[in-house]
Amino acid sequence: MYVMRHLAVIFSVGCLMLPTAIFANERGEWDELLTPSMPYSMSWEHTEREQTHHESEQTVEDQLIRVEQEILILKAELAYQNSEHNELNNYIHQLNSMGILPRFKERVARLNIFLTQNKNTLSDTGTMIESYLTVTGIQPLQFPRGGGGDSTIAVLLPLTGTYEQVGNQILEGLTDALTSADFVGTLVVLDTALYANAFEVWQLAKAYEPDFIFGPLRKTIANQWQSLSTGIPTFYFNEMRFLNGHERALSPSKVKGVEVLMRFLEAESYQNILVLTDNHAASEKLESAFYSLWHTSEHTGTYQQQHIDKTVGEAVEIASNREHSKARQLWLQSLVDVNLFFKPRVRKDIDVVISFLSERNAIQVTAILDFYGFSDIPRVWYPVQVPRVSFFKKNLSSLHASYAVLPAYVQPNLSFFAQEKDAFSGENNQFGLFYALGQVAVKIVNNSAISDGLELYIETEFGAIRSSSVGQFYLLPMMYWVNQNETEVLSKINLETR
Repeated sequence: MYVMRHLAVIFSVGCLMLPTAIFANERGEWDELLTPSMPYSMSWEHTEREQTHHESEQTVEDQLIRVEQEILILKAELAYQNSEHNELNNYIHQLNSMGILPRFKERVARLNIFLTQNKNTLSDTGTMIESYLTVTGIQPLQFPRGGGGDSTIAVLLPLTGTYEQVGNQILEGLTDALTSADFVGTLVVLDTALYANAFEVWQLAKAYEPDFIFGPLRKTIANQWQSLSTGIPTFYFNEMRFLNGHERALSPSKVKGVEVLMRFLEAESYQNILVLTDNHAASEKLESAFYSLWHTSEHTGTYQQQHIDKTVGEAVEIASNREHSKARQLWLQSLVDVNLFFKPRVRKDIDVVISFLSERNAIQVTAILDFYGFSDIPRVWYPVQVPRVSFFKKNLSSLHASYAVLPAYVQPNLSFFAQEKDAFSGENNQFGLFYALGQVAVKIVNNSAISDGLELYIETEFGAIRSSSVGQFYLLPMMYWVNQNETEVLSKINLETR
């Protein structure tokens, strides 16, 4: 067991800027910091005289806004003096998003000129400007491996509000995984739900000088954080539109998971496929993604999609060609004018039946296929939503002896159920999706062969991982064989070497 040296959980609703009370009482310190290296004199006294006349008429809120903008401008001016151009850009971006007060427009305009001049200079000399518009190639991920030592990891997640359960499950997965990896550095945890935007979070986070960052999870905050160009290696729990070289991202993907299904089909050499879909919104999306993958692969067989408009039975009957057999019987009977003994024939060229169906329709498939003479044909269920443990408990007989594509964390949940542990509620965080994301994130960043690899497909205890060429990772579902009345309700089908 390792000893976590520091765990700082910070829930603060105060101002994240430099302490306003100190600045308000120490005006001379501002002048000492800012005036010597400004390119030309800025008249602070003139600004102060203009403000004095109106101050008595301002509300407390107006005064707070003025102070906040003054602090941001002073920080921007200090960033300019120190040639911190990314910081300067961030401060100006934050000021623009607030709506600049008339008294500050001249100072902000000057800073904008400085920023523009600097960008032009760097562009002329061929130096790349690191900004939120820059897309760079993947670079080695600098994660504090080997215990961390004096390293600091910041976890920026929403831990209260709408995302409370999600954020806390990821946090639990992260901390457990870091414990297993013997991390002994400093862990700083910030609740991003307490702040209005990523800029405010950054103002607090950078005080801890983190070496690595996990988060943010909320899409808007993730995009804002990326635009800050902090330069700190960051691991997002999002599907990002693009990633800079020092960034990685992880998200679950049911659509990307059709690759697992395709690997299974190829391993079993199934060629002729019958696909069942229904009216659920995700059904068509999954089928479309699967067909695209099947179409681009080397298959010589047939692909038939049958949509369930009314009932599963009707759809299977149409797909089986029973009606064609009946039509042939009626034609022959009319031709010979004799009553014929007849048993409808069904097609024999289907290798496997794949169902992108909701729970209600999925439990009917096995019985209907058996009824129409397809009892020997393998069937695979790819749920449009993750099925509940209670659903399996009630319907195992309907799913027995079939395959299912499910998230890996469903298996231990069902193992509890199979062992008749009545105290198990099915909501254990340790086996949830977001706990798994936290665990897999540490597994990725702690192994350079994974984090720096391109177009990888590997299997972990929490599911398969697929990576893109820019550092986006997807956690995929897994293929299982459904066993009724056995301790291991789901038997994993290993596709890693297939």
